[in-house]
Amino acid sequence: MDFRQALLERHGASFGRDTGRGDAVWQIASVNVPAGEVRFRLPATSQDDKAAVLREAVLVTTLDATHSLQRIVDHVDGPFGAWRFVTAAEPPFVAQQALLSDTWLHTVRALLDMDFEPHDAVCLARAWNAGDTTWPTRLSRFPAVTLHSAPLPVPGAFLPCPEHLGLYVVVPDAAWIERLVPLGVPTLQLRFKSDDPAQVAAQIARAEEAVRGSQCRLFINDHWQEAIRQHRTALDTHGVSGIYGIHLGQEDLADADISAICAARLRLGVSTHGFAEMLRVLPLQPSYLALGAVFPTTTKTLKTAPQGLARLQAYVEMVRSAYPELPLVAIGGIDVGNAEEVLRTGVGNVAVVRAVTEAGDLSAAVRRLRTLAG
Repeated sequence: MDFRQALLERHGASFGRDTGRGDAVWQIASVNVPAGEVRFRLPATSQDDKAAVLREAVLVTTLDATHSLQRIVDHVDGPFGAWRFVTAAEPPFVAQQALLSDTWLHTVRALLDMDFEPHDAVCLARAWNAGDTTWPTRLSRFPAVTLHSAPLPVPGAFLPCPEHLGLYVVVPDAAWIERLVPLGVPTLQLRFKSDDPAQVAAQIARAEEAVRGSQCRLFINDHWQEAIRQHRTALDTHGVSGIYGIHLGQEDLADADISAICAARLRLGVSTHGFAEMLRVLPLQPSYLALGAVFPTTTKTLKTAPQGLARLQAYVEMVRSAYPELPLVAIGGIDVGNAEEVLRTGVGNVAVVRAVTEAGDLSAAVRRLRTLAG
């Protein structure tokens, strides 16, 4: 049995399904590839159409940056962007996984079979103890990660959140904020989608006013500039603001002024959808990380398949190995029927959407969810 099959036998049932994607890996022969560099391609998606998979292949360039097996750099270019993973360690750790070693490539192929996206497969494979089928959980073994070769700015320490946020409800408009604050929901997020600045400003103003003076923590999704402006206005006018923090998705990080959010003394929460995204964001030391989507959801279009509980637990263990007090929030398809099993992963917090916004009896749903969330 090769190492790929050994990994699938131990982890395939928990972490994914045998898709056969690993069979579509092949090396590119090129006279132009520099010495100490290897290039190969990975399938980009788990589509049934094999030809489409090959057309959308992801190029991986791996090089020995120091020519001494002390620093290996993987570049993964594909539909999820241009990722760069830098693995630096003492031999024999790197030597055993150097460039395109059989064990490392078997690991990448097994992770593709388990339906990890190519950038996560390459990243995660570098953290493995060569030849050991134990799932890696120590953050120190993982590569340093950047996207588009641009590290995120680290403006300073963001204000912390309590490790336990209680029930976290994400809602589409300020009317929901006004309904939920009197019910004692401890953490709310306004996820209002609009390109109309006047509507955005009005919604944030209503939400801020509804929360001001309460014990509720209000996060504003995406609209960080208007949130900062109204936060400062509320402080100047009332001496207190109902806006507690900003929540950003991965795609928002490139455009947001992270330093301005930090300077405004607002907390920062960030969405993540896998190992690479978490490793990219952790150096920011945000106020919390959101992990998902755990289960299928209809509230937003997902680029990746639902993560599932085994992956969620692996994410939690990796982050906790270096950031034991960082609040983690699971999100995506969570309701009264599955919240307990989600919390058993150790994630600490759950965020819900439809479990509240589509509840027949709103007060009863909030009471039940608050009890489950603790």
